[in-house]
Amino acid sequence: MLSFVYEALTPDHWPTFVFITARLIGLGLTAPMWSMPTLPLSARAAIIAVLAIVLLPAVPKTTVPDQVLDIPLPLVVELVIGISIGLAAAVIIQGAAFAGDVLSLQTGLSLGAALSGGDVPGAGLGQLKSLTALLMYVTLGGHLMLLRGLSDSLQVLPPGTGVSMEQGGANAAALLNVMFTSAARIAAPAMVALLLANLSLAILNRAVPQLNVIMVSFPVTIGLGLVMIGASMPIFAAAIGGWVSSLPVTVPAVINGFVPVSPIP
Repeated sequence: MLSFVYEALTPDHWPTFVFITARLIGLGLTAPMWSMPTLPLSARAAIIAVLAIVLLPAVPKTTVPDQVLDIPLPLVVELVIGISIGLAAAVIIQGAAFAGDVLSLQTGLSLGAALSGGDVPGAGLGQLKSLTALLMYVTLGGHLMLLRGLSDSLQVLPPGTGVSMEQGGANAAALLNVMFTSAARIAAPAMVALLLANLSLAILNRAVPQLNVIMVSFPVTIGLGLVMIGASMPIFAAAIGGWVSSLPVTVPAVINGFVPVSPIP
């Protein structure tokens, strides 16, 4: 094992190791689980270094640019490629968190933190949804799919290769649409139920003006919202599972958006 590490880190492999590390750092900045703030920086750095050493033998050697000022640009390219690969899965988790925040607002659970002046924590629906999505993501092996995608990207886009980032940037920006779409699909059952409940309360207020609808609406919306959130968990699980299962298709599509131009001299 030590001989393998020694051979991999010989001076002629140092440029390739640095470029692979830059791509892994980009992945670690955005990918779910790898980018968790609770993961210590030292542990994250150790994981990136180990993964770079493991991937190094299968990657073509990279030459160092002749000019010192030409070195930062290819490193930034590697960082952007890694960030784009991580975004393919990050939008799923963030979409679930966004759906939880929207439901907190609609049910009225977010009013506690707003009216207390910050002394009371938020409703936590967004955190609950994101943690549930993260649990499913890890259970289904989504983090391993991203690593496989990054390993394949080192063959499709060897480190140090000049790339056209126009289409790749457009594909990365299009992932934001996936986040809002996933949030809408996850929150749709509870949102529709709460909309019908609010319409019913508005009609009731017009029919019986003496009724204090505001006092009635809070328990109705909160109770109905919690019931619908629980009832729609199978839909939530099916949606997250489908998106995670599609990562082997989504990640190559993101990678193929970066068109190789020419090796960096």
